Amino acid sequence: MQCALCRNKECLVGKNCSVIKSGLEYNGDNLKSIRISAWLESDPAKRTKLEEIAIYSKRLGYRKIGIAFCIEHEREARLVYDILSRYFEVFSVCCKVCSLEKESLGIKKTGNLEFEATCNPIGQALLLNNDGTDLNIMLGLKTGYDILFAKYSEAPTITLPLVELPYLGDSEIDFIE
Repeated sequence: MQCALCRNKECLVGKNCSVIKSGLEYNGDNLKSIRISAWLESDPAKRTKLEEIAIYSKRLGYRKIGIAFCIEHEREARLVYDILSRYFEVFSVCCKVCSLEKESLGIKKTGNLEFEATCNPIGQALLLNNDGTDLNIMLGLKTGYDILFAKYSEAPTITLPLVELPYLGDSEIDFIE
């Protein structure tokens, strides 16, 4: 497939350019998920990604949300935690969890510190797995770390863009039923 190069986008009017449609079925939780997503897409209300995540999670019956964040974005992680904890049980884990030393993994130190911790995305995922999260949010994880986190997370994982966070303020998230 080369959809990025297609100028016509005839899929918008029903043309099937692939072979997967015939074997594709949405049922159970997948059907519920796509229905909620389609509603969010078509609803005229303008929402932030965090609002969409909260509404989606609530409608799917999620109770436990995990936040895997880069230590550089602790302030933003706290803001997301404060907002989501109004509606969900929230767990958070920073990237330096377990304090693995860079040199022990054959990673060159970047500073002159005696001990320099590396990020631990697998550890982040395992800890949130132990918490039994229904959905995990990645916040500011660097490239590669995010890939490893998503690979080892048992719960579905989504990235929350950092650019919207300063604008969230203290507003309530409107759960339209």
